[in-house]
Amino acid sequence: MRLEDYFKVGTPAVVIASGQIGISHGKTAYGILRHSRVLKPVCILDEYREGDDIRKVLPDLKYSVPIVSNIEKSKKMGAEVAIVAVASVGGVLPKDVRRHIVDAINSKMDVICGLHYKLSEDPEFSELARKNGARIIDVRKPPENLRILDGSILNRKAYVVDILGTDCVIGKRTTAAQLWLKTLDANWKSGFVATGQTGIMIGADDGVALDAVPSDFVPGVLEQMIINVEKLGKETIFVEGQAAILHPAYGQVTLGLLYGSMPDAVILVHDPFREKMSAFEQFKMNNWQEEAKTIEKLGSTKVIALSCLNDEGVEKLKNETELPVGNPLTEEGLTVLIEAIEKAIKSGILNERRMNFESIS
Repeated sequence: MRLEDYFKVGTPAVVIASGQIGISHGKTAYGILRHSRVLKPVCILDEYREGDDIRKVLPDLKYSVPIVSNIEKSKKMGAEVAIVAVASVGGVLPKDVRRHIVDAINSKMDVICGLHYKLSEDPEFSELARKNGARIIDVRKPPENLRILDGSILNRKAYVVDILGTDCVIGKRTTAAQLWLKTLDANWKSGFVATGQTGIMIGADDGVALDAVPSDFVPGVLEQMIINVEKLGKETIFVEGQAAILHPAYGQVTLGLLYGSMPDAVILVHDPFREKMSAFEQFKMNNWQEEAKTIEKLGSTKVIALSCLNDEGVEKLKNETELPVGNPLTEEGLTVLIEAIEKAIKSGILNERRMNFESIS
């Protein structure tokens, strides 16, 4: 899915983030405010934080916009689209967001949503949209033409880098988007494959929310997206990771992603200060060495660098490894990660499955 197929670049939007500004589950809103390339946020809707300065929560945003309490105020600021940017365990629709969606549709706004809950299948929303001539775009829908992996990815020429992690909400999409945008600025022919709702909503070159795809088809869907993005003329493709290989609840999604993308290299995102898994505190965090070892074994690939979204964590990881370690939210850290990719490309590191395929073709 490409957001540019639905909206013109620069279309003004309100980011609905009720109750999630200032907490880790505000990641969808933060991603849109930091990286959106198609929709242009003009305000954030969080009725609990109206008037607060978003820069006190996240100082490094592309869109440091006002926080308002309702759709009427966002409409006066020019919003034409409402982005449901809340994140919830299981993808359910929070009760306090429902009334904002009703108000948005009644204001003739298009609504885009990335939750598992399908707004377009809700009788109230669908009837209101019909009456008001508004569109409801559910991002978390699998593509219509599902396919099994067939090996066509082995013929690609683009260099694929997966951004994987040791847990959820740890910085995989942020790292991928930072690398994508920075390398584009440096005139790389870079592409971005989104595998979650936020990546799609910021304007990835192609994207599917993999956790909405039946497990048999996950590798094939990933394979097709990489083929699609390479056809756009992209020579280096960044693939957004999901969860973690060793995650007890979501590892199956990560494994399908790894098999389908067959990455030539992997950057692993980790927080060395996190002791328990996000939203699954009954599980202790796995160490990054075990995660890296498992990725390399199952994916026939190499972990070439570590990413961490805080400088203290970067320093701690530097004492644990000889791999390059960088914070992608800083210029210095981005440079470290990009140099690791350049080194991998120049040294000829390729996914072992691709190398074996080429040797017998």
